[in-house]
Amino acid sequence: MGRLIGLLALLNVVVLAAGLSLGQMRGKPVEPVAFNADKVRLLERVEPAAPPRSTAEPTATPAPPTTAAKLPAWRCLAWPAMDAAMLGEVESRLKKAGIRADQYNIQLAKHLAWWVYLPPFADAEAMQAAINAARDKGVKDIAPVRSGEQANAVSLGAFPTLAKARRQLEKSRALGFSDAQMGPRPNSGNASLVIAESVPEARLAELAAGWGRGRTPTPCGGH
Repeated sequence: MGRLIGLLALLNVVVLAAGLSLGQMRGKPVEPVAFNADKVRLLERVEPAAPPRSTAEPTATPAPPTTAAKLPAWRCLAWPAMDAAMLGEVESRLKKAGIRADQYNIQLAKHLAWWVYLPPFADAEAMQAAINAARDKGVKDIAPVRSGEQANAVSLGAFPTLAKARRQLEKSRALGFSDAQMGPRPNSGNASLVIAESVPEARLAELAAGWGRGRTPTPCGGH
């Protein structure tokens, strides 16, 4: 009987303690346990990571190749007129471009437009002495120039083509006329330079620019 009373007393004590504990739990809110709270707050502050930057040097995009303006490759060039100085410049340019004398021809508008001549002398007496010397050497095609810009010059022959005039110039110099010259006769009309098909276009392009003032050619026919 005593044991029963003791058990009942112990049971009352346990019930009382449980009731007190439950009351305390209801009267005072319990803070939730923060699981790794400090780490959570740190993660909230971290900004999204930027994508990794490449350490390789940026490759420059090559610029498109520039195409140089192509010079016209004319095989026939024209001038409204041609004199001895102009002929000299034309032949000098042709030689510089590597174009031989047998690879081109220069045509003038008038017939017998080329001549070989002795440049103007100081007066008519000096001109006549030169004519006599030419006759003594067997030259037959001789004519004095009486007027114009070539007054007191002596003609040693007129020819229809540049090639024939060249040959006469060589003969005249071989006879001792070292001062003999060759060129277009005055007022021979327009001139055309015709270049053989065998000449590469790269050489023709060198003739399109760089001429003296007022001497730039145009394509034959104006095209």
